[in-house]
Amino acid sequence: MINFKSAFEFLRKEKGISFISVMAIFVSFVLLGFMLSFLVFSNTALNFLQKQVQVRVFFKDIFSEEQILNLKSQLESDPRIMEVGYTSKEQALLIFKEFSKNDPVLQESLSTNILPASLEIRTRDVKDLDQIYEEFSNKEEVESVKYLKDIKDRFSYVSLIVTIVSLAITTVFFVVSFGIILSTIRINIYSKKEEIEIIKLVGGSNDFVTRPFIEQGLIYSMTGSLLSGVVLTVILSSVFFLNVLGIRDLGSVVLFSNYKIPYFIFVIILVVIVNVLGYLLGSVGSRTAVKNYLKI
Repeated sequence: MINFKSAFEFLRKEKGISFISVMAIFVSFVLLGFMLSFLVFSNTALNFLQKQVQVRVFFKDIFSEEQILNLKSQLESDPRIMEVGYTSKEQALLIFKEFSKNDPVLQESLSTNILPASLEIRTRDVKDLDQIYEEFSNKEEVESVKYLKDIKDRFSYVSLIVTIVSLAITTVFFVVSFGIILSTIRINIYSKKEEIEIIKLVGGSNDFVTRPFIEQGLIYSMTGSLLSGVVLTVILSSVFFLNVLGIRDLGSVVLFSNYKIPYFIFVIILVVIVNVLGYLLGSVGSRTAVKNYLKI
């Protein structure tokens, strides 16, 4: 059990070292929180953009509107499908006329027989678009299938790069924080070298000698992580209420794949993660420093 009284007493006596250590860990954990938030926000944005990519299926005139609507109903029951839109020949004509309204000659030559009816298919997972495209490409009643595969592949590539870079930077911040704990405990051990020798001479146990340094590491790390949790909560709450990046309009974020959670649940999870990591960092870091630098 941590002796908070003695640990805080040490912090009071060694104000300079304590302040620098806590602030360094605080900054590292704030940056860690920002990187994790950036990773989640990027994943949310990419998930939204990917869902705008669709397979558009154009049908031959031999395939009636009733048959197309029946197919639409079947697709909507498919667990892979997020949304299916239908554009009739008449609607397609109106849309094209709107785009070509500055070309009266072209408009006069248009008729509903020229433009085919179509279905616009969006999937829950962008990876399923390739399979949907292949399924419709060889159907007899299909005139053509349009699919912006390059855009889908680019989104997938960007998503992968963002994930790798964010995880790499997050790992660096965690390693830096671990190094701070090691260095701080090392300095404390060397500054107390004579006291440690005296304690050992009068019969002090190994646990009695090592415990204060382990407690100090925990206090440094937990104080820094708690402060960073408060700052992250304030900043991320402001992002929501000020509707930065349209976060409030979305109301939720995508953690991984298509798993969505409410925004404030994400904030709570992030703060918990930061504080748990703070405890683990302090515990492992201080014990590692004691094992490496305290020769008893």
